[in-house]
Amino acid sequence: MTASSLYMPSISALYGHSEAFASISQNIANLTTNGFKGSETLFSEIVNNGIGSVQSQFSGLKPATRNLVEKQGAIISTNRDLDVAISGRGFLVTNAQLDGSGETLLTRAGSIGQRVVGDGAAEQAFLADQNGNFVLGWPSDGAGGFTVGTDIGSLQPIRVDAGAAVSDAAATTTATMAANLPAGSATGTAFDLSVGVFDDLGNAHTLLFDFTKNAAADTWDVAATTPDGTLSAGGTFAMVFDASGLLVSPTTQSLGIDWTNPATAAASAIDVDFSAMTQFGGSFVPQTIDSNGNAAGTLVKATVNAAGEIVGLFSNGLTGGLGKLPIATVISENALTPKQGTYFALTAESGDITLLEADRTSIASFAPQALEESAVELADEFSKMIITQRAYSSAAQAIRVVDEMQQVAARMIS
Repeated sequence: MTASSLYMPSISALYGHSEAFASISQNIANLTTNGFKGSETLFSEIVNNGIGSVQSQFSGLKPATRNLVEKQGAIISTNRDLDVAISGRGFLVTNAQLDGSGETLLTRAGSIGQRVVGDGAAEQAFLADQNGNFVLGWPSDGAGGFTVGTDIGSLQPIRVDAGAAVSDAAATTTATMAANLPAGSATGTAFDLSVGVFDDLGNAHTLLFDFTKNAAADTWDVAATTPDGTLSAGGTFAMVFDASGLLVSPTTQSLGIDWTNPATAAASAIDVDFSAMTQFGGSFVPQTIDSNGNAAGTLVKATVNAAGEIVGLFSNGLTGGLGKLPIATVISENALTPKQGTYFALTAESGDITLLEADRTSIASFAPQALEESAVELADEFSKMIITQRAYSSAAQAIRVVDEMQQVAARMIS
């Protein structure tokens, strides 16, 4: 055994514990970083067997730092529309480049905002994480669903500016009207109801109904009008009740309307449901007045829901899907390579990415308007720091002892 070999166990211990200090300091520095996953340093013994030797020689410690990616951090509510946390396994998928030419990175940090690209009329906004990487998702299919794929190529940045989507105008086709007409009304007594409707261009109109008591028992004359057009069909009819005050006919009336303001609007056909009309004693009581149809709407804001759907709220009060976030999983999360911040890159050991829909899997789920806190526990890190400090001091003391032994031996020889 050479004299220098006496130092090797302690020197390797100092090196290993220095690496452990680096892991601990990194963990503590990211104690408040959303989505951060800690690491820990483990040790294995280095044992050398000399050639022709029957004895093994302890030569110190070998450090091995492992990433604790699978450890779940606490989920806290933020009430921010686009924040999202993942409960369970999986990651969000990001890319630094809009065209997907950058490295695909995974993250658990769900603090999502907007990143604007382009200038002037070409300006567009896309979902991006706190570091500016575009958050990828499945695009809307334009029919209320999403174009869901199984590989990374099926994902794209999700556009969320005002020009990203529109809510098309829809003409009113059905309406519901319910009220109580006083049974004791004198002939000629009139009551009015109105309901809002839309033409195919999204223009709002008012459809007026005049109910006038007829001389015939349990019968009312009904006339429908609108200031913006003429009734081509179903504008006048008789409404008949039975002796108990329940409606006999018509339970539904089909109206045809030719619009004159604007004249460019297509004619409307509206079926009005009167089945809940009554003729009881008492006063005139409107109950239900409703219709379908809507004006055109522009995108006002976007939110994320528990299914991972990016839902757009439009100026007409309607909502629509803009995209859907996948949950990306790999076979071995701890084998991912940590990148700057809270990103992870694939390795051969981690396996390829599998994309899952949050509302179709039990592996994980999205928590909207929430974030996952750092998975680091401060008390644990301080405990590790104390243990590592003592081990480091012991290794340093061992070097001093070996050095003093060599000095004594040298004096004895001389």
